[in-house]
Amino acid sequence: MRRTLLLMSAVLFSFHGLLYAQERIVSGKVVAQDGKAALPGVTVAVKGTTLGTSTNEDGNFTISVPDASAVLVFSFIGYKTTEVTIGTRTTLDVTLETDETQLTELVVTGYGDAERKALTGTINTVSGKQIQDVPIASIDQILQGRSPGVLVMGSSGQPGAAATVTIRGRGSISASTTPLYVLDGVPIDPTSFNTLNPNDYDIVNILTDASATSIYGSRAANGVILLNSKKGKAGKTRFTYRTQYGVAQRPSNNKLKLMNSNQKIDYELMVGGSPIGGLSAEEIDALRKINTDWAKILFQNATYQTHEVSAQGGNEKTTFFFSGAYLKQDGTVKTTSLERYTSRLNLAHESGSFRFGVNSTFGFSKNKLTREGDTYIGSPLNAIRWANPYETPYDENGEYTVIRTGQPNPLQELTENTQQSNDAKVVGNIYAAYDLPIKGLTARISFGMDYGQSDQTFYNDRTTNAGSQSTGGDGSLTRAFGYDARFINTNSLNYSTTFGEDHSLSVGLYQETNFRQVSGFTFTGFGLTGNLKNEAGLTVSSTYLPTLGGNKTESGLSSVFGDIRYGFKDRYHLSVGVRRDGSSRFGSGNQYATFYSIGANWIISDEAFFQNLSKTVNLVKLNASFGTSGNQEGIGDFQSRELYSAAGVTYDGQAGILQTQLANPDLKWETQKMFDISLEYGLFNDRVTGKFGFYNRLTEDLLYPSPLSLTTGYGSLTQNVGSLRNRGFEISLGADVIRSNGFVWNVNANFTYNKNEVVEIYGDLDELPTGLTILKKGKPIGTNYMVEYAGVNPANGNPLYRKLDGTLTSEFSLSDVRTWGTRFAPRFGGFTNTFSYRGIELSIFFTWVHGNQIYNNDRTNVENPTYFVDQMAASMLTAWKQPGDITEVPRVTPFEGSPAPAYQAQTTRYLENGSFLRLRNVLLSYDLPSTLVSKARLSNVRVFVQGQNLFTRTEFLGWDPELAAGTLTGAQYPSLRTITAGLNIGF
Repeated sequence: MRRTLLLMSAVLFSFHGLLYAQERIVSGKVVAQDGKAALPGVTVAVKGTTLGTSTNEDGNFTISVPDASAVLVFSFIGYKTTEVTIGTRTTLDVTLETDETQLTELVVTGYGDAERKALTGTINTVSGKQIQDVPIASIDQILQGRSPGVLVMGSSGQPGAAATVTIRGRGSISASTTPLYVLDGVPIDPTSFNTLNPNDYDIVNILTDASATSIYGSRAANGVILLNSKKGKAGKTRFTYRTQYGVAQRPSNNKLKLMNSNQKIDYELMVGGSPIGGLSAEEIDALRKINTDWAKILFQNATYQTHEVSAQGGNEKTTFFFSGAYLKQDGTVKTTSLERYTSRLNLAHESGSFRFGVNSTFGFSKNKLTREGDTYIGSPLNAIRWANPYETPYDENGEYTVIRTGQPNPLQELTENTQQSNDAKVVGNIYAAYDLPIKGLTARISFGMDYGQSDQTFYNDRTTNAGSQSTGGDGSLTRAFGYDARFINTNSLNYSTTFGEDHSLSVGLYQETNFRQVSGFTFTGFGLTGNLKNEAGLTVSSTYLPTLGGNKTESGLSSVFGDIRYGFKDRYHLSVGVRRDGSSRFGSGNQYATFYSIGANWIISDEAFFQNLSKTVNLVKLNASFGTSGNQEGIGDFQSRELYSAAGVTYDGQAGILQTQLANPDLKWETQKMFDISLEYGLFNDRVTGKFGFYNRLTEDLLYPSPLSLTTGYGSLTQNVGSLRNRGFEISLGADVIRSNGFVWNVNANFTYNKNEVVEIYGDLDELPTGLTILKKGKPIGTNYMVEYAGVNPANGNPLYRKLDGTLTSEFSLSDVRTWGTRFAPRFGGFTNTFSYRGIELSIFFTWVHGNQIYNNDRTNVENPTYFVDQMAASMLTAWKQPGDITEVPRVTPFEGSPAPAYQAQTTRYLENGSFLRLRNVLLSYDLPSTLVSKARLSNVRVFVQGQNLFTRTEFLGWDPELAAGTLTGAQYPSLRTITAGLNIGF
């Protein structure tokens, strides 16, 4: 790869050198519209080339131009771009006009557009340039670190795996905390992002506060992410071809060290009772010569490739955008992969007062998977930790080795068993709008659909551990088919007008219906006793009786809502929104709820008293909002009703029906109240921009499975109990640190601090332990709850635990448990450095989280001395052996007649710092000069190389500290480290 980079750089710079023939010098000065103020830092470029410079502090510039036909392009943030043909001139003075487009830019807010200056809410924007060509198949993972307030945790490196996205903290305990994703006006299921092409998106807007999200009402409790696809543009049809190829590897920062063969054999013989204890000295010596690295056996260097073509164009009446793409990504774990085919067609037509269009996308993916995130011995990824180094995957005859300890052969489990999911997804909407005879009044209707279909196959060969666990012990084959169909119809009337000289008004009225249907069918057959590894190889008998399953459920949401936006002097803006939602999931008396918001902004920099600072401070905008929203996601479609089951229910040999769920007609919406205030600023003609914001978000009537007395016959009932608060602040900053002589160094950074707090649980209850965590008033959810581990007594090797009164003891007691930080990071962010010079661009992007404590359950399986016959952590070699030893590992053998101490896992011994700093992406690109590419009848050529997840700084003892749940259970599939090279061609 290094040789490729050097060769590519040499070729590109040789092209660059061809431009310097027949040059002459042009100099001049650039001033602002008033003709007096000089403009430093203006970019001056020769159109169609990579030649360029910048004005100095006095607004002066000097540049070499090829010939008299050259055109100079003058561009500067906050001013209109100006083009000037040189002709015979050698001096040139240029005046730039003020450009208000930054504030008048239209921003997609959900059900319409709004001028950025009129926004009273918080909308963070991620451009298509930031996410294009990133070698990750799922758009949610690509958003990592791009926006303040948005925490994205990947958790899995399986190709196409979805991320966990949390906006402004976890607003619920048991209901969903996933944001609402909307693609071109259609709410979509985020679990199938692996069937969509991120390069189809032109811009992503993230709505976070009440004013911005209120129009989505009950679905916006966890924020809204708007995915806006690329649309056609009038003009000559433009074709683009994109391709990438690269290699992915497992990360190298595994800090959990394991024993080698010599160490492990010595350890087993010391403890005694090992299966190898009965071997001869020669047999043991033979084992010592084997040192199998199971990570190398199961991991691989994986390839990555993409190909994409797109076309964009149209005329004044009709525009279109089309794309087709193919992606093939092998996983770093053998046998895993993702293969995806996608296409998109967007059409828009305008005829007088009538407009209509269609936005559609289709995706199909084939995903080969492996088990992860569990402690099952048949999960191959667990064997990386558990399999002994003196074992081999194959014996001397080339057959799978039978592991001495009874553990399954991980390579056999990985290779012979298969998990495959074929997924199809169609997202589309059609719309029509008509400008009514009343000026400013528009009627619009749209119909949208998100249809996802999955066909899954799980094959467990009879020779494997998983196969032996099935009915009859001779393997199994499961086929599962299901679909998730969502439909939406929206009807609206919008009216916009201005009156007087200073007033503007926009009113919108909406009616909307959402309907969802989910259906599935499963079949599991057994007895794969022949040679066929499909349905034809199954046996049907009393021993191998197949099992069947299925489900079907529906839900609906009916809504009416409206919003009003008012502006005065284009300086003060007010917005009010009200929405009433009705859900089929709640009790008959609680199906409907009303949500609202009010927001305002003040553009302080437009005030007369601010004009003396206008040369330094060009924007100061204050926003404030308050509103409510609801949450119904994460509970069943019939959670408020009595449910019954006839499956497997018999009495005295007769079929019967059993009640499985109690009714709760009082079940209602989980509601949120949010206050938000923020300050936006722009300095030095927007050379420095940023935002600082504070929010306070209270969730009430939490949907939670409250425990019931077992005398009722039920363990819990979903009720509305308790409340939860998230408070925090967000900071974003962008700056051109250097902008001189064609060289630009730009920095973008964001920082978020979120404090989560349980305000109330239910009744008089102040705390509710939930295993290794606890719900406790005044503490965040995900608070760790365990006994403090205080090391080892150097006198006898017994473990030490700290009691609540501060004293030390060797007796473990759950009465000494207390709280230990939270599993969910309260601080996180990202920052990017971008360097550009004459068509060359280098971007370096970091993400980070700080302040969370992770429970590493992976260690409990390799540091538990009762599991000593399987692989152990190298730290166990430091176990206490004699009086005076100073160590963190208790003794594992008897001492002075006392047996080895009992092993305890519910301690802070396995609680680790989850903070990390990750070099998320490095991108080096070069845009070839247009004077060269035009000779090949091309419009642009861009070549690039990039690295993803190149480096992670962390104290965590594992493959990857990026854990959405705050705990490493086991069988971890770490994030991929990928290096790719790509080519984009426009013609």
